[in-house]
Amino acid sequence: MQLEKYSKPLLRIVMSLVFLYFGFQQIMSPAAWAGFVPDYALVFGLTAEKIVLGNALLELSLGALLLFGLYVRFASLILALHLFGIGFSLGFNALAVRDYGLAFATLVIFLNGSDNFCLDKVFKKK
Repeated sequence: MQLEKYSKPLLRIVMSLVFLYFGFQQIMSPAAWAGFVPDYALVFGLTAEKIVLGNALLELSLGALLLFGLYVRFASLILALHLFGIGFSLGFNALAVRDYGLAFATLVIFLNGSDNFCLDKVFKKK
């Protein structure tokens, strides 16, 4: 049985659901996430809650692109770099290690590019 053809879309879809979940959680309760915003990010009069909401919009929009397989390389690269930045800001602890793992998984999506189940492939055929 050839299951390998499902590995790339499975990783892409599962990672998109992770980003969509966290983005949705941040939209619903930005105050609960404000404590994760590092002090150096509070520039230009932005509050931690506004940064969380901006982060949520980034994760929701790019997560949706990943889910549907649109602009896969662009979305996955931005999300991978974003997660590496989050991990770096956390230092070396359990949360950072988790974020580095997710960042590398997202980087693999970037390296793979669009899979056979992406809308990118549908639009390229036309």
